[in-house]
Amino acid sequence: MKTLPARSAIATQLIGKPRRRGTTSEPHRFNRILVPIDFSRSSLKAIPYALAVARQFGAHLYLLHIVDTTQYPPPTLLTLPLVPLAEWDRRLMKRLEAIALKYRTNGTVSALKPRSGTANEEICATAREVNADLIVIATRGYTGIKHMFLGSTAERVVRHSSCPVLVVRLHARHWNGSTTPRSRTGFQLSRILVPIDFSDCSRLAFNYAVQLARDFNAELRLVHVINPHAYPFGDEHLALDASRLTREAAEAAQKQMRAMAAKSKIRYSARVIEGSPGMQICNAANEDVDLIVISTHGCTGFEHVLIGSVAERVVRYAHCPVLVIPGRPKSNRV
Repeated sequence: MKTLPARSAIATQLIGKPRRRGTTSEPHRFNRILVPIDFSRSSLKAIPYALAVARQFGAHLYLLHIVDTTQYPPPTLLTLPLVPLAEWDRRLMKRLEAIALKYRTNGTVSALKPRSGTANEEICATAREVNADLIVIATRGYTGIKHMFLGSTAERVVRHSSCPVLVVRLHARHWNGSTTPRSRTGFQLSRILVPIDFSDCSRLAFNYAVQLARDFNAELRLVHVINPHAYPFGDEHLALDASRLTREAAEAAQKQMRAMAAKSKIRYSARVIEGSPGMQICNAANEDVDLIVISTHGCTGFEHVLIGSVAERVVRYAHCPVLVIPGRPKSNRV
């Protein structure tokens, strides 16, 4: 006769094992911010958000334009011999400098030399070269068939970046949660949502969120999603009560989240919900959350194809800005 596992053990399996000490580093401050723009309306929308962060932390802003050769041929192939490559770069640089000059009164803004290549690769490479602490990028929010064919540069940057990425959606609300224009003196973060699965990666995102909550005197909303598909299955588990397991897992998660937040001494709430993690996180953000702070688990290659990324789904569907914290060791990042 097989011995059934204890219900408390399965509840621990559902919410994750306790954190080992010393595995999560303190979050860094934002001193250098990279903002990729393609001169479209959506990409320019990222600049005010980047400026707001820069003002708060006294950071330097770098504007970058990539001629994405995977989307269309290099300019010289279209305009040769009328416009040499050097002249094309000069024109792009002039446009970048004009934008930098427009926003320079609000902070330190510089224009970087335009680059050519695959957009997400060049963005991540530039971020490493300037030692950026944050990338602020806008997404058009493609979904369905359109997303299948066009993809998202923002999602690929999120997947491979070695530093945190703030993704701003084209139709995102103002960060003060209202319909009135955001103040030019800075943004207001009142409510920050942090998904917690009790992994080291999510605890790193929690640390970033705590720091932001302190800086802006914001409320921290912790949410843990219990995925029904994570329940054990098989003959040896048939005698277990699924509803009781869910209740015990929720109670254990609530206890762990309260313990995490209590040490930070900030205003917080803790909530446990059931369902698909990506969609439930977006639903929890609802209409009154100003920012989602979420971590990646560092899945790449075939593993990423099989299980996807909750962070990427949140980036794709969230109606508010999303700050994505890379959870992989730096040596493993592209």
